[in-house]
Amino acid sequence: MAREHDTELYRYPQQLRDTLAHLPATPGVYFFWAANSHVPLYIGKSVNIRSRVLSHLRTVREAKLLRQTDRITFSETAGDIGAQLLEATLIKQLIPLHNKQLRKQRSLYSLQWLEPRIAFVSSSEENFARTPNLYGLFRNKRSAMEFIRNLADEHQLCLATLGIETTQRGRGCFRSMLGKCRGVCQGKETVEEHSRRVIQALSTWQIKMWPYKGRVAIHEQREGFNDYHIIDHWRYINTVNTLASLPREQHENSFDGDSYRILCRALFSGVEIIPLDE
Repeated sequence: MAREHDTELYRYPQQLRDTLAHLPATPGVYFFWAANSHVPLYIGKSVNIRSRVLSHLRTVREAKLLRQTDRITFSETAGDIGAQLLEATLIKQLIPLHNKQLRKQRSLYSLQWLEPRIAFVSSSEENFARTPNLYGLFRNKRSAMEFIRNLADEHQLCLATLGIETTQRGRGCFRSMLGKCRGVCQGKETVEEHSRRVIQALSTWQIKMWPYKGRVAIHEQREGFNDYHIIDHWRYINTVNTLASLPREQHENSFDGDSYRILCRALFSGVEIIPLDE
C-alpha cells in the first residue's frame, strides 16, 4: 500500500501537464490559478521555478491546492533578490487564498531602548528606518510584551526598572522576591550593569537603521536580464532595467518588515549596491 500511495503522490494532475512542460529552471515567481479567476490561489518564488513547482506536486499537503488549480504561470527575474521582492509585493497586493505569510499589516511594533527603560513604538507613528535603538519586529504590542517578559525571565532582568511593571517606592519588584530579577530595584545591582545586560540580551534583535543618504539600486543580472531594484530606507520602490532618467521618489513614512528582512540580508551579501542620492 505504501508504494501505491507514493506513486500517487508523484502523479501530476492531468490539467497541469501542459503547463509543467513550459516551466523554466530560472529564478522568479510562479502563480497557481483557479479556472476563470482573476486572483491567484497561491504565489511562490524560487531560484529554480520548475524545481519548486514540481516539489508542490509531490507533497501530499498540497492536494487541496492542486485540486483547485487550473493552470500555473510564472514571471522570471534576474535573481533571487528580485524574486523575493516581487513575491512579497504581489502577495500584499493580491492576497492569494493559500498564502498566509507576507500579507500586509497596517503597522508593526518594536522595542526602543531609552536607557534605562523600554518603550513600545509603532511603525505607524515612527519610521523604523530612521529611528535609533530599535529591537525586534512584532505583529502587535501584545507580542512585543510577551517577548520582553520572556527575555526578562531568561536573563533575570527587572521589568520595573524597564518601565514594564510598577512597584512601590523603596521596595523591590515582585519578580525579585521570586529570584527572577537580580535585584537592581533593591540596589543589589547597579542600573548601569543592568542596562549593559539588557543591551546584550537584545543585541541579536537590533533593527538596522538605513545606512545610506537616500535611495540605492541593487543590481542583479543574468543572460537576458538586467534588473535594478530601487530601494529607499528599506522600502522597495520598483525594479527597472536601466537607471537612465530615473524619477525622484518622495520618501514615505512606511516600513515593511518582510522587505526589511529581504533587503537587510541582500545589502550585506556582497551584491552590487549603487547609491542614487549622493
